[in-house]
Amino acid sequence: MPAVVIGTPRGSGTLPAVWQDERACVETVVGYLAGQGHRRIARVGGRVEYWHSVLRREAFAAVAALAGLDAVSVEADYSAELGAAATVGLLGSAEPPTAILYDSDVMAAAGLGVAQRMGFSVPDRLSIVSWDDSALCELMHPALTALRGDIAAAGSAAARVLRDLAAGGQPESVAEAPPELQVRMSSGPVVPANGRTRLTA
Repeated sequence: MPAVVIGTPRGSGTLPAVWQDERACVETVVGYLAGQGHRRIARVGGRVEYWHSVLRREAFAAVAALAGLDAVSVEADYSAELGAAATVGLLGSAEPPTAILYDSDVMAAAGLGVAQRMGFSVPDRLSIVSWDDSALCELMHPALTALRGDIAAAGSAAARVLRDLAAGGQPESVAEAPPELQVRMSSGPVVPANGRTRLTA
């Protein structure tokens, strides 16, 4: 039966894939955070047995190093519970990060709640970015900065590749268009320790 993998060609074997360039996504987020003055950043990732989690972790470390940033990744499982637990560990450290990238909107929302309960003003003391954009990101307060991909376009690409494969063709893997960073009120410039807290909407 013809099949198409939604994911990296590194894990698709002989099957064609529709895939996202994880490094390009990381470069977008890290570049944005570095431009906002962040120097200690973290990532809360998903399950380590998933290819995209491995690729994101590798890219995050490499891109942050090139930018001269201190960076750490911790693994969770995309659940609110482990996303929250990872956030507690990061913010409770001796030198907590000033920005955290979460691999999913659910973990980012959980992280926001934890940060607020721990007394970290968002975005003044902590910027939060979600890898996945969704209605949840816009409903949070403050609304979450997030990477927005074109899911419908990715689905259409997969359907076209599958159609060609079923017709006897040998289609190549297809890279998705890079997602765009939707900057909202959960992220911004680093505020000095003696700086004023600004209002968020």
